Formats: sequence, C-alpha cells, structure tokens
Amino acid sequence: MTTVLRATTATATAIMVLASTTAAQAAGRLDGTWPAHRLAATTTGDDAMRHLRAYDRIARRNGGVRATGTPGFAASDAYTARVLERAGYRVYRQEVPYEDYRIDAERADVLTPANRPVRVLMMRFSPVTPPEGLTAPLVVAPVTESGGCTASDYDGLPVRGSIVLVRRGSCGYTAQQRVAATLGAKAMLVYMATPSPGNIWRLHAFDRSAVTIPVASVSQEQGERLAADAARGTVSLRLRLRGHSVTGTTSNLFAETRGGDPACVVMAGAHLDSVTESPGINDNAAAVAALLATAQRLAPYQRRVRNKVRFAFWGAEELPVVGSTHYVRTLSPEQRADIALYLNFELLAAPNHVRFLMDGDAGDQPPGTTPGPPGSGAIEDVFRAYLRPRGLPFKPQNMRAVGSDHEPFAQAGIPVGGINGGAFAVKTEEEAKVFGGQAGRLYDWCYHQACDTIDNIDRRALDENVPAIAYAVGRFAADVSQVEGAR
Repeated sequence: MTTVLRATTATATAIMVLASTTAAQAAGRLDGTWPAHRLAATTTGDDAMRHLRAYDRIARRNGGVRATGTPGFAASDAYTARVLERAGYRVYRQEVPYEDYRIDAERADVLTPANRPVRVLMMRFSPVTPPEGLTAPLVVAPVTESGGCTASDYDGLPVRGSIVLVRRGSCGYTAQQRVAATLGAKAMLVYMATPSPGNIWRLHAFDRSAVTIPVASVSQEQGERLAADAARGTVSLRLRLRGHSVTGTTSNLFAETRGGDPACVVMAGAHLDSVTESPGINDNAAAVAALLATAQRLAPYQRRVRNKVRFAFWGAEELPVVGSTHYVRTLSPEQRADIALYLNFELLAAPNHVRFLMDGDAGDQPPGTTPGPPGSGAIEDVFRAYLRPRGLPFKPQNMRAVGSDHEPFAQAGIPVGGINGGAFAVKTEEEAKVFGGQAGRLYDWCYHQACDTIDNIDRRALDENVPAIAYAVGRFAADVSQVEGAR
C-alpha cells in the first residue's frame, strides 16, 4: 500500500510540472528541469521490457549467448542500431580490436575411487595441459579463509605432481596458484563458496605471467564432493584443458542527438555483450534496454536539447572493459574536454537487487576512500534528488566496487555516476529490510550463468530504475552547470 501511495504522489508531481510548462518551453530549446520530469514521467519499465524480450529472443536463437565475436552479439548490435536509427539519431560505430581466449577443450574426470565427469571451466589465458591431458592425484588445500595462500598451508601434503583443489581464499586465486605452482603442483582447481553452490564462474588471468600452471574452476558442490572423496582416500583425476589466444574486431555503437552543443556532451552508456556462458539479460541487456527506452522518449526533442547527448553501447566489456577503454584512449584532448560527464548502468534488475548509487564524492565511504573526478558528486546529487522524494531507497557505493565502463572515463578525469543492482555479493539483513528480497543470498544468483534470461528480471527494480535513468539523462541534456561548477 505504501508503494502505491508513493507512486501516486510522484506521478501527480510530474503531472503538475508538465502542466506548468509554458508554450515557449515546449516549442523552444529545452532548459531547466522540464526534460528530466518529462522523460521520467513517460519512460517506463514496460518500454524497457519490450527491448529485453528482443534480446532474450536473440540469445535463444544464438545458443544462449550474446558474447563478443558471436552471432548473438552481432544480432544485438544490429537490433540496437535499428531502434536508434528509427528514432532519428545519428548512429555510428567505432571498430575495437580485442584479444580473447578460445577454449578448445575443458574436461575433468575422476578415475578413482569411481569414474565420473566433473564440469570445469578453464581460466581465460591459462596455461594448457598436454594435448592428451594430465593425470594426477588430488590434494586439497585447508578449507579456511586463507587456505592455500601460504606454503605452510600444505605442510605434510604431497603437493608435488598433484592437482591441487582450493576454495578461493582471501589472497585471491592468482596468489593461491602461485603457491601451488611453487610447491610443484601440476594444475589447480578452484571453487567459490557462495549461497548458490551449484554455480560455476569462469576465471580470468589478469596477470598472465603470474599464472604458470593450468587452472580451472568447479562449482562449490563439485569442489566439496571432491574434497569429501579425498578425505576418504586417494582421488585420481584426469584433466584436459586446451585453449588459445585469438584476436578480432568488435564495435562500440553510438547514437547522438541531432541537436545540442557539441562542446558539451552528456554520455550515457551500458555494455552490450554477455559472457560466453550466459545470455546476459540482466547483465547487461537490462541497462541497454533502459537506455534504448530513454532514447526513444528523448527522440522527439533531440534537436532542441541544450547539450548534445551521446548514448554508448559498449563492445567487449566482459573481456574486460575493452570497448570503453579503447574509446577513451582514442579521444583527442579536445574531444575529452568536450565530454561533460559519463553515466554508466549495470545489472539494473537483479532478482535480489539493491539500488547501488555510485558515490562520486566518496562522502559515504570510509575515510581515505578516493572519490571520483571533480563533478562526480554533483551527478550523485541529481540521482538523489530524483530518488528521495519518491521514497526509493539507495545505497551509496564506492565507485571502484564494480569494474565497468565508467573506469576509463574516471581515469581520464571525466565526472562519472550511475546505478547498478548488485551481482556477485550477498545481501545483508539490513539491505533486505530496506530493499526487500532475501538476506543471505546473492544479489543476482544468475550472474554469468545460463539462467540469466528474461525470467531473471525483477520487474519492480526495472520499473523503478528506468525512470530514474531517464530523469538523469533529461536533467543533464538541459543543464550540466551543477557538474561544471564542481569541477
């Protein structure tokens, strides 16, 4: 009942604002807060859902994947461009070179005590096993917070020549691998302990020189079963991990308003690609759909905005953050200076969501936390100004908590802001009281999983977040003085 009353109050406020708009404002250049209220009142979760259904169909027709370099990504790019072209925007692409890792074989089999397969996902850019695979006994690292992080954890264990199994520890899987390799292990299997024990995530060798033995991940269920078998006796494993580096070219897709000051560009973006294990409907088609819905509602006014709006749909974010990094790096100093701010959106409709608001000035973070570039706090204030009067809770988040496409902009000194709904973390009791949902479970239990389909979308989160995004885009399309004043 409370939610209905809040929604009704917000709608009435928007109607009063629209009704008070003068004929001159409606016909001339769009200034002030009118565009923000107009877009927020007309851009809905239903608008975004129409696009989400399209991306879901694309994924289903292309093997459940929309990853960079796949037909699913190409179809997603074509659909997005078609919507924007029909809305009248200037649509163009930027070619983006990338390097990826193609998996040729990933298989594990328990040979003793009883033959059975074990699903594994090979780490990207991991060293490979011999073509025929390798066979070795399993050694299990102590299951503690830091198990496998130091050589002493393996005291008395026959690590040399073994395949080591670790639960991801506080030092990180790269460090655990380094310890195992130093002690003579032939390979390593790693699992993550989460409230979704059947999930399995593909790892990435961010520092390739530090990874010297083959590494793959298994689910927590499989990891704990292997550990239980090893506690009863010898476990022999055959592991075959084969892959190779590949290069290719993908694209960033842009859509610009026909009007607006080209020396004052407001950018709003979301990544268009999924990982190779998932359709990526919450991650990140939900944010793409929200921006498409916003762009369609802005389209009739695009020649009258004060500031040029540039929507960006990034390629190769999951590789990670390749498309946006390439874009920022290829900007001239003058082109960078023309960008007033960048808004980034991720995982907007997580099934167990929290509305995380990028804490641009780090005002709600521990002392010493690095803030975003000057002006980022002003972006945060605009989102707060929309959310608070409507009774929509939010939680300020360290802008570095989520690796995404805002990072290269922040590194270039461009003010950043945005919203994400949470992914690979567990909802607290306090968060459940504020946002609803289930404490003790992941924000998105289908994050990077095959179940990230249209059925993974939380409609309440989508319905609340889409107008908030539209409001921010409309606000900055008309006025960036608040951000510029803080720079």
